[in-house]
Amino acid sequence: MNFEGIITLIKGDLEKVEHKIQDNFISDIKLIPVVGNHLFGGGGKRIRPILVLLSSKLCGYEGERSILHSCVVEFIHTATLLHDDVVDGAEKRRGIPSANYVWGNQASVLVGDFLLARSFLMMSLDGSLPAMRVWSQASLCMAEGEVAQLINIRNLALSEDEYFHVIEKKTAALISACCQVGAILGEMSSPMEEALTKFGYYVGMAFQLVDDALDYVAEEEKLGKAIGKDLREGNITLPLIYLLKKATEKERSEIITASKSKDITDDQVQHILNLMNNYETISYTLSRARNFANKAKKELAHFNDSIYLDALLGVADYIVEREI
Repeated sequence: MNFEGIITLIKGDLEKVEHKIQDNFISDIKLIPVVGNHLFGGGGKRIRPILVLLSSKLCGYEGERSILHSCVVEFIHTATLLHDDVVDGAEKRRGIPSANYVWGNQASVLVGDFLLARSFLMMSLDGSLPAMRVWSQASLCMAEGEVAQLINIRNLALSEDEYFHVIEKKTAALISACCQVGAILGEMSSPMEEALTKFGYYVGMAFQLVDDALDYVAEEEKLGKAIGKDLREGNITLPLIYLLKKATEKERSEIITASKSKDITDDQVQHILNLMNNYETISYTLSRARNFANKAKKELAHFNDSIYLDALLGVADYIVEREI
């Protein structure tokens, strides 16, 4: 099933999620809904809510709690984006001015805090301790992942295994949680819950690998940020790690000199992009993403055929085929 078919399948539920998001951004503090409209009106595929909805339906759940939990994860995710943009000094998010660029760092941090507080209030209203535990653990992992990424800025000795450890915390943990909460809502057995949780983990790993590849090759207008942003900010990701492994000693020296500089030039960025093309580092990164996506799909072999199974398989395919 392609992505358009997936959206059509759960269109009604996604509309309810959007309404729930708007309802939970209401506040007497006028700046909060203003920033909220900016954030949630700026696009986004809603991958995480989609996974909550599809996973719960795959497990036989048809109630409204999946709408609330879809809102929970979108609030957690958006809060981390607000905080990340402050840390990175970003000026754009999804092709529009970032909240910190428009309203300043203080407002962005505080609205992010509001989102986190609201998400935990929604969890408490739902009353599921297992689901709350999953979201809390995922949030903790994300925070650890962001700190791990921060302390490895311009660490050109970062290994593939260390890189994977960072992205499993900062990205895969929350995406995995989406699927696990779906299984919890459907009251699945432990083995089935574990299979769906692993599916989400592998999808999350693939998602971040594709993101890191697109940072170097996507069209800037589609990506919504400058090409090579990770390189300029010193974020060491798999395309660069693999390039350092394959480059000649002379090329490696040039890469290290450029990557360690906080004032890396456009010419240096282009030189590294050319080397990545020569050594097919993007192809390598995407092949690793496809491997994770294939592992994800194998986990769904535990479930009976259904339209929701087809949709989740389609999500795994979409993750590695997307252009943005």
